[in-house]
Amino acid sequence: MLQHGINTFKDDTGSVAVQVAACGIPFFIGAWPCHTGKGFAGKPQYCTSFDEAAELGGYSSEWRYENGSPKWNLCQAAYAHFKLAGMSPAIFYNIFDPKTHRRAVEAGNYPVEEHTVKLPLDALRNGNLVVKSADAEDALVENVDYEAYYNSENLCVELLEGSAAYNADSLTVAYDAADPSLITAEDVEMAVEAVEMCYSVIGIVPDLLCAPGWSANPTVAAVMAAKAPSINGLFRAKAVVDIDAAVVTEYGAVLQYKNDNGYTSEDMVVCWPMVKNGDYTFDLSVIACGLMAKVDSGNANCPYESPSNKGVPITGAVNARGEEITVSIAQADILTVTDGIVTVLNNGGWSLWGNYLGCYPKTSDVAKMFICTNRTQDWICNTFIKTYWQYLDKPLTPPLRDAIINSFNSWLNGLTAEGKLYGGELEYISELNPVTQLTNGMIRLDTLAASPIPAQRIDMHVAYSVDMLESAFSS
Repeated sequence: MLQHGINTFKDDTGSVAVQVAACGIPFFIGAWPCHTGKGFAGKPQYCTSFDEAAELGGYSSEWRYENGSPKWNLCQAAYAHFKLAGMSPAIFYNIFDPKTHRRAVEAGNYPVEEHTVKLPLDALRNGNLVVKSADAEDALVENVDYEAYYNSENLCVELLEGSAAYNADSLTVAYDAADPSLITAEDVEMAVEAVEMCYSVIGIVPDLLCAPGWSANPTVAAVMAAKAPSINGLFRAKAVVDIDAAVVTEYGAVLQYKNDNGYTSEDMVVCWPMVKNGDYTFDLSVIACGLMAKVDSGNANCPYESPSNKGVPITGAVNARGEEITVSIAQADILTVTDGIVTVLNNGGWSLWGNYLGCYPKTSDVAKMFICTNRTQDWICNTFIKTYWQYLDKPLTPPLRDAIINSFNSWLNGLTAEGKLYGGELEYISELNPVTQLTNGMIRLDTLAASPIPAQRIDMHVAYSVDMLESAFSS
């Protein structure tokens, strides 16, 4: 380098581009028939389409058992998010393990049609699949006498030409069946912790936690809400949960059940009742996740706008038995404004209805009680972490401090100009940064930010004008 002259240098702490945190990405917890797909279990799966989810986890329309308990609930989530909401991406965590959650089915006779026996989709293609001719003791050999494969509805056992049983009218078959009923609430609670894996495995931290069917269990919902504000000890999310529509079948019982069972967290979006679309019944939580993702996406992935009063692709509200629940505007207002519940309303078309989180009405803190204001603060925090993590362990200097403040304030100003914030400012306050803290390599920065409050009530007063009457007749 020349010693005589003018040299220029670039300082990498002068400014940094803000890396906006992902928003409206759900983390769905439960079970899908992965024995019919690629068999993934115990690992977050990132999916961008319904076909991709079905390929990874398999698909079944049997989302619940006859008693209403969840069965293949991740299939419900995939259908709602990708097909009904038309949103992408989503992250799925499958608890079902074909090696563990199974039961033996005794040998029985099955008819052969077009050289094929059709077993239930729950039948497992494993070493316990034993196929015999009705009059033989020795088992047929797979890939010699028959081929086994899944279609959309069955495990098919197709006899191959050359097999002695090729023209058989029936076969004797014993097999193991998938049994997701062996999954317990405790398993789901443990699976909530798997959201910690998303950042390292996928590189994304979801901001919506949803366990359709399972979150109607108050203990599961509480675990989800406890995890939501501290993913990887850093990131913030919301638990989107359901009040049990099998227990609470009318709107007047919702508030008591909510309070008695702890659905009162500022990190909960509490939904009731269930909804339907044609012949399909959905937990409202999956519909709410899809709508929040849609609204966020329409706002450049900023959660400043409430999902309330936005259309949802449903045809009715129901209880867990599928019986219709009618909610009037007055009743919906009681559920939302009095109870802090997110519900649905048919007012010239079905829409989600409700602006509040579970902590309402016990708290009136504007930053905590509204879905949109609380999520926006989470989003601001997540964005700060994602952007400035690269500055950790660099020399703690005024230029580094100023670089953070200047770039973040530039981002906040941009949001303000777009109407997504009323205003926002990050600052360094000397009094809050004593020497004892600085000498330990710790710096505190404070942000003031205000995001829009939903316009929950618009009043218009009308009065009769006698002056207008007189004017009309005097002209």
